[in-house]
Amino acid sequence: MEKLREMMKNRNFWLAVLIIMFVIIFIIYIRKRNREKEQSKFAEDIKKDAVKDKITEKEQELNQYLRKLWAEHAFWMRQYVIAYFNGTGDVASTSKRLLKNQDMIGRSLGMWYGEKNGAKIGEVMKLQLVAFGDMLNGMMSKDKNTSVVGEKKWHDSTERLVDLLVELNPKWGRVELSQHLKSYNEMMTNMAINRTRKKHSEEIASFDKAYAHAMNDVADVLTKGIVSQHPEQFDKLPEPEKQSEAVES
Repeated sequence: MEKLREMMKNRNFWLAVLIIMFVIIFIIYIRKRNREKEQSKFAEDIKKDAVKDKITEKEQELNQYLRKLWAEHAFWMRQYVIAYFNGTGDVASTSKRLLKNQDMIGRSLGMWYGEKNGAKIGEVMKLQLVAFGDMLNGMMSKDKNTSVVGEKKWHDSTERLVDLLVELNPKWGRVELSQHLKSYNEMMTNMAINRTRKKHSEEIASFDKAYAHAMNDVADVLTKGIVSQHPEQFDKLPEPEKQSEAVES
């Protein structure tokens, strides 16, 4: 104890402590600066890619929002499938949350096409889920006819959704949009089938594909269509009209 007291009275001891503290603070500062530089470089790289692809900040914001909604759409569909097949008490609550997501997607598009049209989109998407539920009911009861009829209703209501969207915005190509939504349906159907067969690895793989497809492909196609129809809202110039080639007489 006496030696410790003597050391604390010694100026060299305090000088050494100060130097050690300074070195520690300096190391922490350098690491923080390096981290900030890495983050800044990452942000700059994203910005450069966006500029190169002619994607404006406003377009990125819209795309991120639509990706969020469609990712939630896939997530809550899976949660509903799990709750429904397991017969757990959260089926009603999960169904309610899933239906809420359809309203949110409808409202997000209603910002561009009016509140009434947004409500229509939400209602058609809810009809899709009713048909999806009929298909699940057929799978669970092993009633092939009920399952097939439910799946057909699901695809038919998807085509109604495509018709409605393309009517509101012709920039959404009907063929492309239909293909993307049908692909999503097929992935979710495969997920449900694999769950009934207790092939959970395949089930998860099917869901991963459906989730990525909804969040990336579907949301991105919707974003591009809106931006193409309303370029001025995204700090872009209108696309030049395609001129038909003159036919030489």
